[in-house]
Amino acid sequence: MTLIPPAAVAVMTAATDDYRTTTPAEQQTPEGLIDRIGEYLLSSGYEIRPDLGEIP
Repeated sequence: MTLIPPAAVAVMTAATDDYRTTTPAEQQTPEGLIDRIGEYLLSSGYEIRPDLGEIP
């Protein structure tokens, strides 16, 4: 099982908060949130590797 580092969780939380406060509610989508989280993770130096499979 791959654990998510606490610092990465903090980055994802910040991205979520930013998305919800800067994007009008009627324009928010799950895809938009995922994109914002990805942008934050990449800009923070994390890799996004979807090949890891599902987290149980």
